[in-house]
Amino acid sequence: MRYSSTKTAQDTRLSKSLRRENSLTNKVSSTDIISVLTHAGGNFVSGEYLSQCLGISRTAVWKRITALKKEGYNIEASTKKGYRLNITEAPYGKTSIEQGLNTHTFGRDIKFYQEIDSTNNCLKRLASEGAQEGTVVVANCQTAGRGRLGRNWQSAPEKGIWMSVLLRPQLHPSEVQVLTLAASAAVCKALEPLNIKGLGIKWPNDILVGGKKVCGILTEMSAEAERVSWVVVGIGINVNHLPRDFPAELSDTATSLRIESKNDSLINRSIVASNIINSLEEIYLKYLDQGAEVVIREWKKYNLTLGNKIRLSSYDGESIPGTAYDILPDGRLSVRKDDGTIINVLSGEVSLRQI
Repeated sequence: MRYSSTKTAQDTRLSKSLRRENSLTNKVSSTDIISVLTHAGGNFVSGEYLSQCLGISRTAVWKRITALKKEGYNIEASTKKGYRLNITEAPYGKTSIEQGLNTHTFGRDIKFYQEIDSTNNCLKRLASEGAQEGTVVVANCQTAGRGRLGRNWQSAPEKGIWMSVLLRPQLHPSEVQVLTLAASAAVCKALEPLNIKGLGIKWPNDILVGGKKVCGILTEMSAEAERVSWVVVGIGINVNHLPRDFPAELSDTATSLRIESKNDSLINRSIVASNIINSLEEIYLKYLDQGAEVVIREWKKYNLTLGNKIRLSSYDGESIPGTAYDILPDGRLSVRKDDGTIINVLSGEVSLRQI
């Protein structure tokens, strides 16, 4: 079977919908091509039909098909029949992530790299050059990934999600701490469909399962005295790692979504990445509209810290035992020391360890 210029009513609706969207944005994306080919259900689609459906020239269709093949899509081309998408799991990349988005601005500009030093470093450079809010940098592999407190982050190729998102909030620098909490809550919400038992947040933003780390978040910003210029939220998730993929020194402290889901099959990284971007935009907009309370309430749904005995370790080596008491409106952790006094601590000043 071949899709030609003869259309069904359903085809016409799809064509009108895509052409209406493209007239508003003045842009045809690779996602639009994939949508039409997927709609064809494994049948050939003529270049003429794609051209009419999307409102672009046949040469433009060919160029976009060529770009999709380079991303890894298995698209068969025939001079007489047109193009056919061989249905397999979409390769991890820009287009497959875009397909799962339902955002207003987040992820509408995705920069995807097979290998990069650090997604945060790349996005900070783009931010300084004027990149728009919601720009996302994703890499299949990082060679110099970083975590909190200057620690290295192991970024195995083709195993995890290494991603950074650019924010440009009109906030005072002191309010950015709440964005760190928002990011961790957004990730946990996005991971709920995997039904991983025991998944939660150790203050401020380490996501654990059974005491082992599955996700780390690094928030960096550029600001003046009273105003934030930009914030980069870096998210690193161990997705399809097996125990043998972790170095020996991390075997007791790190885990992955695949390990904890008790499923032998690979987890679709594109779907997880899309869900995270969707979830992050949702909670970010709520924070800007409703304030910190909505973020802290969401964070507490996944709390692994409050109410527990903890030990605070300061930069100078001092160790303070106490009980995690509450999260303050500015994102600080309130701790009741064993002597009854209460101290409030910021992210970056202390590390948190259960005893």
